[in-house]
Amino acid sequence: MNNPAYFKLVEPYVQRAQETSGVDPVVSYFCKYYAARLAITSGNSAAGGGSGGSGGSGGSGDAFLSRLLDELEAEKQKIGDSDSMRNDGAASAHVLAFALRVFARADTEDREGRGTKATAKTFIIASQFLQVLASFGALEAGVAEKIKYAKWRATEILKAAREGRAASPPAAAAAAAADDNDALGWPSPPPPPPPPAPLPPASPPAPPVSYSAPPVSYSAPPVSYSDPSAVSPPPAHSTFALPVSASPAFIPVPAANLPPPAAAAAAASMEEPPVDPDQLLDPAVAKKAQKLARWAISALEYDD
Repeated sequence: MNNPAYFKLVEPYVQRAQETSGVDPVVSYFCKYYAARLAITSGNSAAGGGSGGSGGSGGSGDAFLSRLLDELEAEKQKIGDSDSMRNDGAASAHVLAFALRVFARADTEDREGRGTKATAKTFIIASQFLQVLASFGALEAGVAEKIKYAKWRATEILKAAREGRAASPPAAAAAAAADDNDALGWPSPPPPPPPPAPLPPASPPAPPVSYSAPPVSYSAPPVSYSDPSAVSPPPAHSTFALPVSASPAFIPVPAANLPPPAAAAAAASMEEPPVDPDQLLDPAVAKKAQKLARWAISALEYDD
């Protein structure tokens, strides 16, 4: 079976739908939805030109479109009831956010001078996702400029690859893309971070610090030694007498222990006179002392 005449027109969007079916079903659905709209519009245009209602391909066009519509109905049931499926504004915002992420990936590689054939392909795919927004009405000016810029950069990168050189994005083009982002209120892709600042040269090591403690001088005080014979002897031990009261206190003695006056007088008369120290060793003196002591004792016993 031959493909319809409009197949090449809708094929990129059918392919994008297949690529995103497992990543983002909502984006996949609207890619296929846009392809169906293109098929219907192209078929109507061909029918108006007298080539038949299937884009000049007979029943093949009708069969392709019928299969596409059946797939859309099945996918809508699978996605379920969500804001993106019920509200065109939510659906448009969802598709736009996805398209801008793809565009930013290609644009970042291009601005950093890493553009390759894969980068050019990413630019083309981003432009197709942005084109799907036409399903919700006329494209905004900023979106149209993004599509134009993506196609232009893809062409420049592929041209540079054929010529064997690296494609460098012009500053004017980058500025224009930034202006478009500002007009739409979209954030521009962040510029690559600046190279890190060189480290300051290492300072020479500090000289070693030497420290010597000041010498400590100490002189002991002179010690003088005198002749022991010159030392004066300590003062002689001084004697002292206990103070005796002029009138000592009277201590009463029991009368039973006091001798009678006559015995006391006799005892007083028998006191021996002072003895010469030279006679202390004379036996006669000792004998006389013992005799006097016995008389005194006998006198005391007699009174008792």
